[in-house]
Amino acid sequence: MPERRARVLFVEDDEILAAIVVRHLEARGHEALAVASAEEAAEAIATGFLPTIVLLDINLPGASGWDLLRSSALAAAGSPTVYVVTATAVPPARLREFSIAGFLPKPFAMSTLVEIVDRCAARAAGEPSPSDAAAEAASASSGGFE
Repeated sequence: MPERRARVLFVEDDEILAAIVVRHLEARGHEALAVASAEEAAEAIATGFLPTIVLLDINLPGASGWDLLRSSALAAAGSPTVYVVTATAVPPARLREFSIAGFLPKPFAMSTLVEIVDRCAARAAGEPSPSDAAAEAASASSGGFE
């Protein structure tokens, strides 16, 4: 069975929130690294941290989350799944522009964030996510026709 462990890069300048999220994700068996800026995220990637998922705040000191998305850093990391996690309203068109997997507005329930990371880890391991498995089961019970 493939490993269901995500490598999470959490780009968040709120140190308390970052520590809480890292603690929760590590308790679930994920590897998590929190950095406080887009520049630190790019440096972590450049020095070998290749995340399977990036949880990205937009309003950061220095370069913004959008700047990180425009840079080549995430492509160099293998184009990991990106979720924008911010208190800023983000238009859906902006999310599509950068091929963002999802948007999680702050404040968020920790269980929701952990579920997102768990689903990403399952997909990276080649397993269907719970929503994928439910869709497959529904398709099988209807003979595969909708």
